[in-house]
Amino acid sequence: MTTTIPLPYTCKEIAPVETDLTLDDCVFRTYTWNASKDNWKGRVIYIHGYRDRHEFIYELAEKVAKTGFDFFYFYQRGEGETRLVNDEKGVSDDYYAYKGIDDIIEYNVGHLKKKNLPPKLHLMGHSMGGGLTLNYACHGKYKTEIKSFSATDPLILLHKDTYPGIFVELVVRAICSFKFGRYKRVKSPLRAEFMTADPVYLEYLNSITNPEGLDGAFVETRDFILRGRKLLSPEIYTQIDRNVPLLICQGEDDHICDLFGSKKFIDSLNSLPDMKNKALITYPEGKHCITMDIPAVRNKAIEDLVHFVEKNA
Repeated sequence: MTTTIPLPYTCKEIAPVETDLTLDDCVFRTYTWNASKDNWKGRVIYIHGYRDRHEFIYELAEKVAKTGFDFFYFYQRGEGETRLVNDEKGVSDDYYAYKGIDDIIEYNVGHLKKKNLPPKLHLMGHSMGGGLTLNYACHGKYKTEIKSFSATDPLILLHKDTYPGIFVELVVRAICSFKFGRYKRVKSPLRAEFMTADPVYLEYLNSITNPEGLDGAFVETRDFILRGRKLLSPEIYTQIDRNVPLLICQGEDDHICDLFGSKKFIDSLNSLPDMKNKALITYPEGKHCITMDIPAVRNKAIEDLVHFVEKNA
């Protein structure tokens, strides 16, 4: 592994507050960018992508907070510094992915009430977390408690340049049919040039990326692929509230998550009677991580996300 270079963006006005939250059997590592009390408008809960780092969204988080929204980032079970109470790493299958979101929403509702603030929550996610966000908008336990849903480059369908192929998928699914196989860990490659075209971010990503690939359990891979694909099933997307605001932002040059999936999802929603407030914004030249892409993409994407949340405060 090469020497890590400095972060491309450091928070200058609002620094994240690190906290460990013990919820049920999991100790979640969280980071909160607190908005000014004089300009408080709500709180954004952010669901990260597969093996992402909180440093990836520093610029987005600070700009959201400066607009008047707390920005709450939590590492999911099996990710980052989050651990089980017995100090094991843990694995996030479909059940625990949704349970984690439920627990985090419950915590934030209670936390805001203790501060005598209304529980005005917005859900935002990226990649794998974007797919979770969209699924939660359709059938999440507390979906009616969320004022808006937004996703960047969501995992609905993997792009052909990233998808391992139907044979590998079927092998993974077969392995996961046995309990001992679900938690077997495997390396998967990550191509930094698919994530961003910004030279500063690209250099940073290459400096922190393990050349052996990302380490994950078979069940995690199986579930995030199938979870995203289910968004194109009528039995899933027809459950969404017709009026709740939902926005997808995606790079047109995303070679990790296929833009076709996002287009089909939004088109499917808007084909339903009385559907409102569902939109897709695309960014020419945009790679997979549009909030840390080249300035022309990054600035516009962050502006669009901030405007969307503010409009639906």
